[in-house]
Amino acid sequence: MQIYLSKHKVIIFLLFIILLACSKDNEDIPEPIIEPEPILYGTVSGKVVDANTTNPLTGAVVQLYGLEIKTEPDGLFVFQGIPYHKEQTLSVIDTDYKPNTQIIIVTNERLVVNVEMMPLIDTEEELDDFFDSFSKLIESIDPENIPAIQSQFSESYVASDDPITTFGVLSGVVPPNYDSIIPTITDLFIKYSKIQFVFKDKDMNITDARKAAVELLLDVDSEGAEDKIQRHLQARSLFELRREGGDWKIVYWQLLRLDIGV
Repeated sequence: MQIYLSKHKVIIFLLFIILLACSKDNEDIPEPIIEPEPILYGTVSGKVVDANTTNPLTGAVVQLYGLEIKTEPDGLFVFQGIPYHKEQTLSVIDTDYKPNTQIIIVTNERLVVNVEMMPLIDTEEELDDFFDSFSKLIESIDPENIPAIQSQFSESYVASDDPITTFGVLSGVVPPNYDSIIPTITDLFIKYSKIQFVFKDKDMNITDARKAAVELLLDVDSEGAEDKIQRHLQARSLFELRREGGDWKIVYWQLLRLDIGV
């Protein structure tokens, strides 16, 4: 019986030694190093356009991931180094349009985001108001309104040099350039005691909220200040306009057809 107990104790002792050795070996095994997943980066590009005309917008400010760039003449923008799988806010700002903001997530090497911008004000309504104001200023025959009439034109304004427009210039109806606006309108107000100056049948070709061309019929009825003769003029005209400092300005005037009657 004593021999049996001794063997039993020996076996238990040996098992304890083995377990202790295994535990020591486990302590010497270093923990595996888990490498962090690499951060991937992609490119975000797109095009900013006028929502009404789909024409590209130049100079719109695009903001993303703390970066800011302006669109190229073709409306394009490109951001590089934008991290994958993170929500980012893409914002587009332009003084003549409503701001556009959207959330994007980059999941591929390239994400294309095209942006349509809505004008702050209806461009056709603005141009209608512009020509209505122009008409009222001319019809007033008030010399005090001449500076306001000049302000309707860009300083870069020039009339066409085609034969019909040249005849309109020589007739004192169309100013040839910006510097001639005040003398042309002053002579017009001296020559006529009544003027009805109406823009009709407008055909608008709007590029965007900053640029447009308008073909229309200019219908003019007048009465000479001295001879009291009634005169009638119709001129099919082409105006090119550009927004400058928030206001529309005439940059180009061409007479396409001219009919004069008495």
